[in-house]
Amino acid sequence: MVVMLKRKMFRDIRKNLSQFITIFLMIMIGVMAYSGIEAYMDGMQATSDKFYSENNLQDYNVMGALTQDDLKDIKKIDNVKDAELKLSITATTDNDKTLLLNFIDSNNISKFYVYKGENFDFNKSGVWLDNFYAIENDIKVGDTILVKYETLELHEKVLGLINVPDHLYDVRDASELYPDRKEFGFAYISTNEIPESYIKSLVMKEFNITDEKVFDSINPNFEYSKYIPYNNVMVDVDNVEKKEEVKDKIEENIENAKAIINIENTSSYVTYQGEIDEGKTYVGVFSGIFLFIAMLSVITTMTRVVKNQRTQIGTLKALGFSNTKVLFHYIGYGFWISIAASIVGLLLGYFFIGNTFIDLEMAMFEIPNGHPVMNSNSYIVAVIVVLIVALITYITGRTILKENPAETLRNKIPSIKGNVLDITKKGIFKKLNFSSKWNVRDILRNKMRTFMGLAGVVGCCMLIVCALGMLDSMNYFVDLQFETIYNFDYKLNINSTITDKELEDLYSKYGKNTSETLGIEIKDKDGKKEANNIFVTDASNYVRFVDRKNNIISKPADNGVYVTYKLAENKGYKLGDKITWHIYGEDKYYTSKIIGFNKDPQNQNVTMTKNYLESLNIDYKPDAIYTNMDLSNTKEIKNVETIQDIENLKEGMSNMLSMMKTMLVLIIGIAVLLGGIIIYNLGILSYTEKQYQFATLKVLGFKDKAIKNIFVKQNNWIAIISIFIGCPLGFYLTDWLFKTAIEEHYDFGAYINTITFIISAIGTFLVSYLVSKFLARKIKNIDMVSSLKGNE
Repeated sequence: MVVMLKRKMFRDIRKNLSQFITIFLMIMIGVMAYSGIEAYMDGMQATSDKFYSENNLQDYNVMGALTQDDLKDIKKIDNVKDAELKLSITATTDNDKTLLLNFIDSNNISKFYVYKGENFDFNKSGVWLDNFYAIENDIKVGDTILVKYETLELHEKVLGLINVPDHLYDVRDASELYPDRKEFGFAYISTNEIPESYIKSLVMKEFNITDEKVFDSINPNFEYSKYIPYNNVMVDVDNVEKKEEVKDKIEENIENAKAIINIENTSSYVTYQGEIDEGKTYVGVFSGIFLFIAMLSVITTMTRVVKNQRTQIGTLKALGFSNTKVLFHYIGYGFWISIAASIVGLLLGYFFIGNTFIDLEMAMFEIPNGHPVMNSNSYIVAVIVVLIVALITYITGRTILKENPAETLRNKIPSIKGNVLDITKKGIFKKLNFSSKWNVRDILRNKMRTFMGLAGVVGCCMLIVCALGMLDSMNYFVDLQFETIYNFDYKLNINSTITDKELEDLYSKYGKNTSETLGIEIKDKDGKKEANNIFVTDASNYVRFVDRKNNIISKPADNGVYVTYKLAENKGYKLGDKITWHIYGEDKYYTSKIIGFNKDPQNQNVTMTKNYLESLNIDYKPDAIYTNMDLSNTKEIKNVETIQDIENLKEGMSNMLSMMKTMLVLIIGIAVLLGGIIIYNLGILSYTEKQYQFATLKVLGFKDKAIKNIFVKQNNWIAIISIFIGCPLGFYLTDWLFKTAIEEHYDFGAYINTITFIISAIGTFLVSYLVSKFLARKIKNIDMVSSLKGNE
């Protein structure tokens, strides 16, 4: 008996192969989408956790003019496990690239991950270079590079190509959205390599001594290593739960500590973690929608498959098979297929989606050994999918088994309510032609099938609009940032050691359109402090401000501050509220009134004018000059650290978009594939259920072409209705993702072009239409005798 049931199962699967293939594909794609995106996000988290732990990422960066004595004092503080000095400067190379140059004495904190070459050695002469920068500029271990900073020139042999835990995502400044690895990188050198003559010149300048002999007579035992102008101490905390205590003690005891930055507030850490947090939302949205749509269709299909087997169920019962055996027989149809589909989906999710997405991310972040991680959630979801399919099959089969064998041996007579037929005799419906009336009645008789069809097509259309709309929105905000808000061609980042006279020289050449960015801490009503920055503008129309609707507004007045909309929303600020803040390195707090709001797509901060800053008795020291002069052939300007071209900034953002585009193309591909399968599957179900009616129409003399038109017309109606629902839902999904999933430093919203809606609508309709036309070809092969005889 068992063998006979197995043979029957295989025979039924072969007979309805297309339906079972679609069930397999829908489950596989749903599980693949969920497990793949989950594995990619968990992989990013596991990769960073391992990298941070194994390479000892610091807990704090202490900023200021720091000395060896400060280092000793910091190490004495309770709960400080270790600390290391670092001197970071922005240098240039012989080919006018920019390097964040770091001089260190040891490398026990934020340790190098060495791709090629050797580990750090204080006594070695050479440089350890950013691996990504080296690849982009074709630099290899053993090559020699020239590094320049002010009067300092170093010819250094490349000893190693490295990644460093606090350099996962490096940009030159906040105006860049995406790292330009060809033009900007980082490098590490032993402080042993700093020439004594350079340090001596700095000390002589500080004490206003011009004659070296005079300096030597005053300092006969000059030890230059004691005068290295360190500006950073990396602090490793022993007990993370007591981090705040360590910070407070450093503030109290280290006079030279001007700012203490939690590593979790640095751009490298925040950007990487933000990418993970965004992805977690995508797991719940994209993969959730994929699974939901797939399961709706699978449930519908399995229900119909079992119901179409009612006469076979009656036959099995008449032959003496118990209800339990019959039930388990039909549960096996969906159970084994869903198990196989789930296993394949898990494998493809890990090796295809997981690996593809994480490889794209690892091209943006400087972190080694990135790989997807499959956690228990994916396996649980796969098991739940299998159980749901089995449960639905069980419920459907059990309903049929409640009937006696005599009833189940006959096809179930459809229940037709009078009002379903009457509706086509009233109002505008009575003017419809026969095919339209027939379809209206069929839709009303099969509401669940119609709903499932709508849900499947709506979901796929929504995903396509969302994926394409995210690209539209990102492109829109690139234009907003770099064409509307930024109204300059070049930004000159001024050296922090510039004198007033040297600054005046820059003004005379490049104008006085300037700004200053101040690192601050804002204290809330409860005394909690949060890091932020103030953008102080004296840039005239070179840096503009926009409102929530992206319209240009006047720059802030001189009697208060502007706050970005998203920062105000996150902190609950309202117009007229006051914020209390202090500049890093200073104890004095200031209270400023919020006089307006502005939108900034990439930096949620506070803005004030130069005049307002000076009214608080704070000196204005610009760190950037904006100009529209043609500097395309200018590679270096005295007292300017970097020259940033607005076109290069836009190009960097375009590079990020190209990576994002690859991910979205994959999502669109999956959505189209799933949509096509669902539409095909629903078309098969619709065709199978209407086969008897179509046979009747053929007996009544209807031509195959007319019957095909009836079939295609109904599917077209469903597709059109789905498009009208799916397009606006796609917009709202995109807007929700940008406002919820994107980390709090960005302020994006949905801006979807009309052409995107048109492409999504046409694409969805074409898939539905082509599938309907393909299935309609089966109508000519309907056997009228066998189709009608089943209901005798």
